[in-house]
Amino acid sequence: MYNKQSGKVLFPVLILILIALSGYFYLPVSHSKTGPSSRPATQVAAHTISTDIKSINIDAVGTARANQAINIISAQNDYIESLAFTDGEFVQTGQVLATLRDKQEHLTVKELKINLKEQKRQLKRLQELARSQSAAQSQLEEQASEVDALQAKLANAESKLQEMVIKAPFSGVLGKRLVDIGSFVNSNTPFTTLDDISIIKVDFQVPEKYLAQLTQGMLVTAISDAYPNTPFTGEVTHIEPRINQATRSVSVTASFENEANLLRPGMLMQVALELGRIEALMVPEKSIIPRQENHFVYIIDDNDKAQQVKVELLERFHGWVAIKSGLEAGQKVITEGAIKIRPGSSVTTQG
Repeated sequence: MYNKQSGKVLFPVLILILIALSGYFYLPVSHSKTGPSSRPATQVAAHTISTDIKSINIDAVGTARANQAINIISAQNDYIESLAFTDGEFVQTGQVLATLRDKQEHLTVKELKINLKEQKRQLKRLQELARSQSAAQSQLEEQASEVDALQAKLANAESKLQEMVIKAPFSGVLGKRLVDIGSFVNSNTPFTTLDDISIIKVDFQVPEKYLAQLTQGMLVTAISDAYPNTPFTGEVTHIEPRINQATRSVSVTASFENEANLLRPGMLMQVALELGRIEALMVPEKSIIPRQENHFVYIIDDNDKAQQVKVELLERFHGWVAIKSGLEAGQKVITEGAIKIRPGSSVTTQG
């Protein structure tokens, strides 16, 4: 039953409902004035596309070695009389490094020279007698053989005497001294090491599929951990004729001039072998959006809108991608911020 008391309660409730309904119908009208078209532009980073020339490289890891490397040893067995080198010294071809005790060798050579002189005198006398038929031909031949034998013995003794002096067979840098004066040495005793580091060779492996493109003289660039900001330039000097069956790769040797002696045998080298060069439109690799088997980029059109474009890739480099089709020089490709936009979004570039 309706009464005045219940009417007083319902009246304020009706007022509140009417206010709520009026707000509901007002809000859509108000919101319609601020749609997506009036959103603030998204800030992105962009790169202007241009044509560039890049090298097509094979990256590999190699180990440096000396142009020539040997252990310095003696061909004779005896005691060391003198040493004429220091650790790490640079030496020239023929430079004396050590001498062995050679008193006996000198005496042997002297004695053989005296004997040879006497035997030659005897041979000359017999030759004179043979002309007058006062000496048998057999005596003459026997004496000639004696002279020949002594000459051979003398040559051998002189060679042995020369071997008592140890010399550098080629120019290079010596290693640590491993012997002392007075030490007894033989042909198995190393005095030190000798490395020719005027040229450093680096051996590395190249996949079999590139074999047809390999030639001697190809440009090679190498970097070592010791000098990370100093690239060394060399060339391919040897390509192994056999393929490694286990790794399906071919061993390649590159040679590097080492005038400053910065490179040393045993260094680990990061090698880049240049197969060729390519001229194409280049974009930063981070601008590429992979999607299944396709690739896309966002470009900025004349109205500062982001447009998605399908591109065909030609080659990848360190941080860059060569584009075969889909883009033109002068276009701006978005490199950062693509995750925040969609086709048609308004964008503004940083800076």
